[in-house]
Amino acid sequence: MMDEASPTPETDKAGTKTVVKEAIAVRLRAFFAMDNTRIYREKRFAFLAAGSAAILIAAVTLPKNDPEPISTTAEIIQEPQIDISRYDMALEEDSPSSTVKTLKVRSGDSLGPLLQKNGLSGGQAYKVTQAFATVYQPRNVRVGHEFNLHFKGETLDHLTFKPSVEKTVFVDRVDENYTARQISAEFKYETIGVKSQISNSLYLDATRLGAPDRVVQQFANIYEYSVDFQRDIQPGDEFEMFFEVARDRKGKIIKSGDLLYTSFSPRGKKSDFWLYTDSAGRENFYDEKGKTAKRKLRATPINGARLSSSFGKRRHPILGYRKMHAGVDFAAPRGTPILAAGSGTVERADRYGSFGNYIRIRHTDGYKTAYAHLNKFARGVRKGKYVKQDQVIGYVGTTGRSTGPHLHYEVHLNGKKINPRRLSQLSGKPLNKAEMPTFAKRRKEIEDMRIGAETITATPAAVVMTATAPN
Repeated sequence: MMDEASPTPETDKAGTKTVVKEAIAVRLRAFFAMDNTRIYREKRFAFLAAGSAAILIAAVTLPKNDPEPISTTAEIIQEPQIDISRYDMALEEDSPSSTVKTLKVRSGDSLGPLLQKNGLSGGQAYKVTQAFATVYQPRNVRVGHEFNLHFKGETLDHLTFKPSVEKTVFVDRVDENYTARQISAEFKYETIGVKSQISNSLYLDATRLGAPDRVVQQFANIYEYSVDFQRDIQPGDEFEMFFEVARDRKGKIIKSGDLLYTSFSPRGKKSDFWLYTDSAGRENFYDEKGKTAKRKLRATPINGARLSSSFGKRRHPILGYRKMHAGVDFAAPRGTPILAAGSGTVERADRYGSFGNYIRIRHTDGYKTAYAHLNKFARGVRKGKYVKQDQVIGYVGTTGRSTGPHLHYEVHLNGKKINPRRLSQLSGKPLNKAEMPTFAKRRKEIEDMRIGAETITATPAAVVMTATAPN
């Protein structure tokens, strides 16, 4: 007979249910008493409906039979033991991180020492330089060029160098050595023209229309023998440049090709030139009569100088009385390079009285040119030496009877001093008669290209592009 005080399994189970119910009731009252969970009178019917629906769904979907009792005995799974001290069980290390270092060449840099300053040993730098030299001469590396070094950890994996838009040099590591290769990109060129009047300067007006610097420089080189760009050019003078360009995928000009045709009208005197390569492979610009743009003598033997005194009678700045000034003076900073106006033989290069340091060159057809007040002579320029047109022969100074740094420039024709500005009338060397038919054919080819190409022109209000080619 069981003691009344001793709980039976049934009473124990009933007591447990009562405790659970009371606990749930307390928590429900607390839950519904909160503002954010309280069911307001106007919403109680909606809440009851939702609750009833949930009970019905649970009654239909839940299984009717009692669930199997959950075993309280957990199965113990024996994990294999790993000896983490074993080398062959260690985790594999991450691969060395890759880094890229960009080096810009500065004045005085050379490739080998530059590499050693940036993480390479002497042996590595030597191997890289030797490989690099097989495809590109290190002495041709210029200030401003860039090298990209790609490292894996502390080891140089490969190097890239781009000396121009169409060339790229690669140096790659192969085992303990390096090999080099050069890739040349091929560009498809198209032709384009720019045409306008000068309103600011030739350079500014041409580049604003899209002419690359190289093309504008070519244009200036063509006319520098007959035109003084600082004194002969006036607002309203017209110019035209027709040239080749290569574009990238976005249409941006990335490389300029040859200047094919030019037209210029300083002071209303128009001159046109076409690029032509003769039978000997020499390129030059010629007018419609086959005369080269390059004159026998330059009109101005110095670039960027100011004309400080013209040819003719004037009051001498030192002597104080009027006398003939048998040349022209160009004021320029001390040390400005002076160019030979034409090819010829140096007659004298020494001190010459009031002229100070003085050079005189004998050219063909009775012409001579003289240069006075030089600071010093260029290396190798001396009596009897042959010099070429545009060669640097000396540097601006103020030696002799001079009030400041300038070049005194004279031109002699058959012993008589003439105005150097007359040199613009000297025509260049013409093509021989045998070349003229081929030259005429080339001119027509360029003119046909001009008709089919787009031309960018400028108006006072804006820059506009006129496409003369069909769509």
